[in-house]
Amino acid sequence: MILAERNLPMQKFYDTNAILNLQEKAFVKDECFLISDITLKEIEDIKTSFKKDEEIKYKSRKLGKLLKLHRDDNTYKIITQGRFKRNRLLFKHQLKENNDNIIIVDALTQKDIIFITEDVSCYNIAKLCGLKVDDLHINDEQNIYKGYRLLKGNTADINEVMYNPDSIKMNINEYLIIYNTDDDTEREMRFDGEKFVKLNLPDSKFIKAKNALQRCALDILMNPDISVAAILGGYGSGKTYLAMQMGLYAVDKKGNQSSMIGVREVIGEGQNIGYLPGDMQDKVGNFFLPLVQQLDGGEQDFERLQEQGKIQMTVPYFMKGTTYDSAIMICDEAEDLTEKQIKLIGTRLGKDSRIFLAGDYKQSLLKKQSDNPLIKMCNEFKGDKHFACIYLGEDVRSETSKMFADLFER
Repeated sequence: MILAERNLPMQKFYDTNAILNLQEKAFVKDECFLISDITLKEIEDIKTSFKKDEEIKYKSRKLGKLLKLHRDDNTYKIITQGRFKRNRLLFKHQLKENNDNIIIVDALTQKDIIFITEDVSCYNIAKLCGLKVDDLHINDEQNIYKGYRLLKGNTADINEVMYNPDSIKMNINEYLIIYNTDDDTEREMRFDGEKFVKLNLPDSKFIKAKNALQRCALDILMNPDISVAAILGGYGSGKTYLAMQMGLYAVDKKGNQSSMIGVREVIGEGQNIGYLPGDMQDKVGNFFLPLVQQLDGGEQDFERLQEQGKIQMTVPYFMKGTTYDSAIMICDEAEDLTEKQIKLIGTRLGKDSRIFLAGDYKQSLLKKQSDNPLIKMCNEFKGDKHFACIYLGEDVRSETSKMFADLFER
């Protein structure tokens, strides 16, 4: 929901999932956001919970450090209410006593605030209670279509939303990640335009997802009806690995397509490489090492696939006039492609071909705002039955990799 009163000075009140995902972005000089003391409790509980995955634990630890760092600079305020007042507000709005609802009634005690969440259930309840509400994804400074929504709540809350899917206003091929607070379970579903359907995942012996978002990515890459798949994410999120492995799965394991076409912009600004010495392989070979490294057998596997005619590498400059039938086109570092290049690459797809685009707007050598060509493409294709995207987010390589991914972010 985009508020009509955007010109009004409104203080932001974040629920737990919103502040966990925003991290440093929430702490803005000369601004003060609000959180409930329940959020602090939830953050501490997540750190020690054996039921939570490592990604959310890492976010909690990182946020805890940020809250300590900014404790005295007036960038945030903790709202604490007495039990009697909270119970009175819960009773008034006919809400059950749980953490999400307590956070909502804490927000109700504040004036001129906008309640920000990415939880579908929390969004709907807060809105019904009379709060001005905004969706974290819509409010994101980069205006990125991330390809999923989060539904967090108890069984009753989840059933209420699932029985009325129109209240969510999902796009075709958008994912709903459901987190049940009754038993700390998580599951994912895809909206096909009419109903929610279960994910179709590859054999876990071939590849296994590390988190819910990667499971959504694998479902996208498995779906033959989705001819344009955008797998977005930050450093170490697994975007290139998933795209390459699933391209290999389709071509080498299943024979759904006959070849993989690796595409990279070797310069980053769309310049031609004609001045470089040697043939095509000499000119661009090293630029494709990140793709080759994603193959289980590395260079040996790459050479085998080349000999069998199942893989080739190219750059946008040499793609004019070509047509690729029965191919999986894997476009890595897609955030560095210009609009003309994305259009050129996409129009090379022939019969029974698909394209997997892997990229991260934060690493772009081009524009990093919402007019980055890759992000513009996702926003344009959103809702088309042949398109799907997912924003993977967190680094899954290692704790050390996460340290460097977070370096100089502010």
